Amino acid sequence: MKTTNPDDETPGAAYSIRDVSRLFDLPESRLRYWSQTGFLQPSIRVKGRTWYSFRDLIGLKVARELLGAGLSLQRVRSSLDALKVKLPEIDQPLSRLRVRCEHDRVIVDTGEQTFEAATGQGLLDFSVQTLQQQATQVLAMPRAQDECADEDRSAYEWFTVACEREKAWDGQDPDDAAFLDARQAYDRALDQDPEFAAAYTNLGALLAAVGDLDGARDHFDQALRCDPDQPEAQSNLAALALRLGDHDTAIAGYRLLLRAAPDHLEAHYGLARALLAVGGKGQALAHLERFCAGVDGLAPAQKDSSLKERRQQVTKVIQALRRELGAAG
Repeated sequence: MKTTNPDDETPGAAYSIRDVSRLFDLPESRLRYWSQTGFLQPSIRVKGRTWYSFRDLIGLKVARELLGAGLSLQRVRSSLDALKVKLPEIDQPLSRLRVRCEHDRVIVDTGEQTFEAATGQGLLDFSVQTLQQQATQVLAMPRAQDECADEDRSAYEWFTVACEREKAWDGQDPDDAAFLDARQAYDRALDQDPEFAAAYTNLGALLAAVGDLDGARDHFDQALRCDPDQPEAQSNLAALALRLGDHDTAIAGYRLLLRAAPDHLEAHYGLARALLAVGGKGQALAHLERFCAGVDGLAPAQKDSSLKERRQQVTKVIQALRRELGAAG
């Protein structure tokens, strides 16, 4: 979507994530992550799609420069919050602004007034007019035909593409084309619909599979923000806690889920593992038995090889626990 006037805050003055990626030489994945975690979000929404305003570009420029200068994310966020408050109060065109850093203060000059954005540190000095010229050049670049076709897909269509590509992934190599395609498609779904809880959950699971546990947690949290009762996100958050050795949090999370979904297989399985880790063998046995009963009640088509293998392993653990608990009794 091309803009005709960077000072105009109408939907027509909007920049796509690809425009912004080109302008600031930032990976689209980073921009999406900043958006999904609430750090820097596009402020324009038109027909279910999100776009960056020119004011958003100023915030992105400030964030990119300050992060590059070594500021912490928390300090950059405070500067951005102050800019968000101040920029709408400025009457003259945004292109006349100049943003700079003096010692530990982020300063905005309007030509008529000067104000401090927030406490910061680093070197920052750029003309908004220069940014405007650079944005115009980026938007003038020709777009490939497939890029235009991509923008016509709905959030659900992107979600479907992501699920199909995820099925083709081997589950291990983060550089595999199927993984990269799936991740990008989930990101695109969230571009189209930032409230798409299932996309947050699936993308979080992908990130967890390749070891990005912080990113996974952020996405599961976002899924629950959009859909507080979603069992998959609740289960995955508890599984993350278990993976990190935080057994108390895992136990609390799984129990909370089971109150709402008493037959949730993964919750019984995960809760049993967490209870075993803290010595709760009797309670773990009960949940392992519930897991096995639940698996046995599934239709054959619902039992993949991994689930069948786990069922066999759990049976051995149940037998061992029964012998141990029986002998102790």
